[in-house]
Amino acid sequence: MEGGTRFMKWTLHLLIVLLSLNLVSAQDEKTVDLVTAIETALKFHPSLKAYDAQIDAAFARRNQVKAGFAPKLDMVVSYTQLHREPSFTVANMGTIVFGEKDNPQLSWMLKIPVYTGGKLEGMLRQAEEGIRVAERGLVRQRQKVAMEAAIAYFNVLKAKGFLKVMEGKLRALRSQRDDISKMLEQGVATKADLLRAEAAVAAAQEELTKARNIEALSIAALANAMGLHPSEILKVEEFPPITETVFPDLPASLEAAISEALRQRLEISVLEAQLKTAMEGVKVAASEQKPQIGLILQYDAERQTIMPEMGRWLAGVMLTLNLFDGGATKAAVEQAKSQVKQIDAAITELRNAIALEVTNAFLNLSSAKERVKAAQQAVAAAEEGVRLVRLGYQNGVNTLTDFLSALSELTSAQTTLIAAYADLRIAEVQFWFALGRNPESLLEKLSRRQRKEVNGL
Repeated sequence: MEGGTRFMKWTLHLLIVLLSLNLVSAQDEKTVDLVTAIETALKFHPSLKAYDAQIDAAFARRNQVKAGFAPKLDMVVSYTQLHREPSFTVANMGTIVFGEKDNPQLSWMLKIPVYTGGKLEGMLRQAEEGIRVAERGLVRQRQKVAMEAAIAYFNVLKAKGFLKVMEGKLRALRSQRDDISKMLEQGVATKADLLRAEAAVAAAQEELTKARNIEALSIAALANAMGLHPSEILKVEEFPPITETVFPDLPASLEAAISEALRQRLEISVLEAQLKTAMEGVKVAASEQKPQIGLILQYDAERQTIMPEMGRWLAGVMLTLNLFDGGATKAAVEQAKSQVKQIDAAITELRNAIALEVTNAFLNLSSAKERVKAAQQAVAAAEEGVRLVRLGYQNGVNTLTDFLSALSELTSAQTTLIAAYADLRIAEVQFWFALGRNPESLLEKLSRRQRKEVNGL
C-alpha cells in the first residue's frame, strides 16, 4: 500500500513537471504570419539600429558645423618661474630690473568669426544634405528588411508545402503497401511487389525527414530575417495563403512600373543629395582663397610682469588671406569638381540600373504566373493518372512499377506547383521592392484584410 502511494506521488510530480514544460513551451512559441514577420523585422532587425546611428552621427556633424558660427571663449592659465629676475645693465646707470621672478597669467580670449569666405555656410549645407542621405538610407533599408522578411516567410510556406506533399506521398505508399499485403493473402499479388512497396515506403520516410529538416532550417532563416535569434521557436501561420495575391495594386505595364520606380526609389534621391553635397564641397574648397576675418577680445586678470604695461583689455581684428599655398587650394577645388562629375555620372548609371531591375522583376512576375498555370494543369493530370493506375493495378491491368511511377510524377507535379506559388509570391515581393514602395502601406492593407477575415466579412 505504501509503495502504491509513493508511486502515485512520483507520477503526480512527473505530470506537474511535464505540464509546466508544456506551458513554458507554449509561452515561448511565437505565432507568425506575413504581417507579424514584417512588423517584427522592422522593430528588431539590427541593421536598422546601425542606420539610426548614422542619422545620429549626421545630426552631430551638423551641430559641429553650427558651432563654427558661434564665438569661442578660451581661458589661458599659466605660471612661469624665471631663473632670476629679468634685468639689463646700462652703462653709467647700473642694472635695471623690469620684472619679477614669478610670473602667473590668467586671461580670457573671445574669438568671433565675421567672414569665412562662405566656408562655414557651405559646410552647413553639406551637413544638412548628409542628414537627408542618412534618413533616406534608413527608409530604403526598412524596405529591404521588409522584403527579406517576406521572402523568408514565403520560403517557410514553400517548405511546409513540400512537407505536406511528402506526408501525402508516404500515406499513399503505405495505403498501397497495405492493399498489396491483402492482395498477397488472396493470392493476387506477389511477394516481390510487397517488398518493392516496403522499399518505397522506407524511401518516402527518408524524404519526409529531409523535408522536416528543410522546414526547420527555413523557420530559422525567417527568425534571422525578423531580427531574432535563429533558435527562436516560431509557429508559422499561412496568412495570407500562398495561393492568393499578396501585393495589391502592382503596375500592369512595364512602362508604368519603370516610371514609378524612377520617382520613388530613394537611391536616386540619396545620390542627388550627395551631388548637392559635392557641389557645396567645391565652394568650401574655393573658400580657402578668400579672406578670413575675425574679431579678438582678450581680458587679462593676471599678466606676466615681464610684459610691458598695456592695461587689462585687448581688442583686435584679424584678417587672413591665402597668398600662396603651392597650388593646394586649386588642387582641392579640382578634386571637388571631379567628385561632382563622378556622382552625376553615377546618377545616370543608377537610373539605368533601376530600369533594368524593374524590367527583370516585371518579367519574373509574368513568367511566375505562367508557371503556376502550367503546374496546376500538371497536378490535375498527375492526380487523375494516379487514380487510374491504382485502379488498374487492383484489376491486374497495371504493374506496381506503373503505380510508383505515377505517384512519383504526382509528387513532382505537386512540389513544382508549390514552388511555383512560392516563386510567384517572392516575385511580387521583389517587384514591390524594385518599385521603391514602403512596407507601411502594405502592412496597412494586410491588417485591414486580416480584420475583415476575423470578423467574417
